[in-house]
Amino acid sequence: MKSTVPPKPVVAVFDFDETLIDTDVAYQFLNAFIKRSKMRRIAFGLLMPILLPFLLNPKSRSVAMSVILWCATFPLHGKTGADLFRAFAPRFWRAPISGRFYNEGLDALAAHRRLGHRVLILSGSPRQLVKAVLEKKLNPPVEVFGSQVVPFLGGLVYRHYCMRDGKIRLARENGVLNEGWDFGYTDSAHDIPLLSHCRHRFLVNPSPRTTRRVKKALPERVTVLNWSDTSPIATKGKP
Repeated sequence: MKSTVPPKPVVAVFDFDETLIDTDVAYQFLNAFIKRSKMRRIAFGLLMPILLPFLLNPKSRSVAMSVILWCATFPLHGKTGADLFRAFAPRFWRAPISGRFYNEGLDALAAHRRLGHRVLILSGSPRQLVKAVLEKKLNPPVEVFGSQVVPFLGGLVYRHYCMRDGKIRLARENGVLNEGWDFGYTDSAHDIPLLSHCRHRFLVNPSPRTTRRVKKALPERVTVLNWSDTSPIATKGKP
């Protein structure tokens, strides 16, 4: 008898920030927490000129982002990262942030589900933050992978900052890369490594510069999508 090997599932990978939603959730978290404290605002203002060169260098960006995250979360007062992210999540969907899903993104995600595809979110934002923001917004929930944060000297820092090749390392460590993915959606040229592992590649609302960079690196099978519908009904999250 011939052994029957089950077919590998079709996998669709979505970036999160400015791909499924219309803003950057990590930026909004950092901005909100820095503004809450005069001490944090002063510390951030003093450090920013020093950090800027590190932010512009891909090799040192993770260090700079850790310093900014630490400034935004010190002192923790005994709370965990999960505590802070859960407290922030409801505020993300309300004014003044008023985060919104792209309805077209939810439609694409729902279409993959209907076809029986495995759907992953692979984000540079902290995984616990993305999960907290998405809680009760996507039903059923999707698999979320993202940067990891840990406590350090009374604040939070990045243990693994998942940008560029970091997303690929994260996927390999979690056993979700395998031989590549079938579909990939992102807004950013930082995700060229992610798209290079996808058979079908989609750029969401890219700038002309991003489009040029991605198509130069990956000249085949890149489709530009223009998603703009962010009506309030999208926040119900029922794809």
